[in-house]
Amino acid sequence: MRKTKSVAEIGVYPPPAGGISVHVERLCDRLEQEQVPFIIYDGNGEGGEKNRAVVPIPEIEKWSWRYIWQKNEDIIHNHFLRWQMRFTLSLLKLKGKKVVHTVHSLRNDSEQLGFAQRIMVYLTGLLSDHFIAVSDEIKEKLLELRIPERKISVIPAFIPPTVDMETDTKRIPAYILDVFDRNSQVIVANGGVGNLYNGDELYGLDLCIDMFSKLARENKQLGFIYCITHVVDQDLLERYKERITAHGLEERFLLVYEKIPFYPLIQKAALFVRPTVSDGDAVSIREAIYFGTPTVSSDVVKRPNGVVTFTNRDAEDFTKVCREVLYSAPEDLQQYKKEQEQYIEQLLAILL
Repeated sequence: MRKTKSVAEIGVYPPPAGGISVHVERLCDRLEQEQVPFIIYDGNGEGGEKNRAVVPIPEIEKWSWRYIWQKNEDIIHNHFLRWQMRFTLSLLKLKGKKVVHTVHSLRNDSEQLGFAQRIMVYLTGLLSDHFIAVSDEIKEKLLELRIPERKISVIPAFIPPTVDMETDTKRIPAYILDVFDRNSQVIVANGGVGNLYNGDELYGLDLCIDMFSKLARENKQLGFIYCITHVVDQDLLERYKERITAHGLEERFLLVYEKIPFYPLIQKAALFVRPTVSDGDAVSIREAIYFGTPTVSSDVVKRPNGVVTFTNRDAEDFTKVCREVLYSAPEDLQQYKKEQEQYIEQLLAILL
């Protein structure tokens, strides 16, 4: 009988939960279902209880050089964003390994790389078996970096969650679920606080407060839940809390600090918003579409079918679009759900 090949999932694993770490976790769920052996190499700096055994890698670049001299898995699947890591791991092709990179982000890489780095990228492209770009924009950037087109596939990073709504809802504190009981409609969002991008709040918490302060006056049965993934600037967070209180919305605009399953909130919400000032192919957006939840996001990148966009950093347009989506007949998102379900099959066909 032919031996099942083993997979090295190299990247980050929750906690903390983020787009890449959740993608890796759900991919491992599927590998487990397919009875494919795998090892998770976890570069997450934050400790915390993991639901699987992982191999921690605190110094990523140093670890990668050590790893290529060790006994390796048959298939190397890398999620790290640094070209140095991609290059080092691509050398495992010389040991007969299959090397696949999922490229979750390539912000301005083609403009920032020097000559020596471009040579390194070129060699990475020659050695590696495949690059999975999570969007068409990333594919175009890879082509600019002279990665062979035959080695690039565009597959969004979304993988449907293994849904156990009853169990996961029990992990959500009652005070959060009470927001849904007290209000006929609830808007949800998640992201960091204090990540500034060109001077603006990256995840748009400030825009959420501005938008909700207006819509809350029009609809007394409207609530908002913002799940904080991380805090970079505590002072800025305190100022946001003061703004919420100044509008008299502290009972209706909830800031959540606990690490809880987010998808049950998306599923219960009347609207999911992602007012990011810069973005990739956001997994949370595809999750909202998968669950049939109306979604409003900034127009900084091309968004998936079914998403309603507003002009980036335009608070008035954000408010206007959210109002229209909340008070219009909901669009049937079932056709888009089917699109979200096919990506994992495409990924496994390349990986295995």
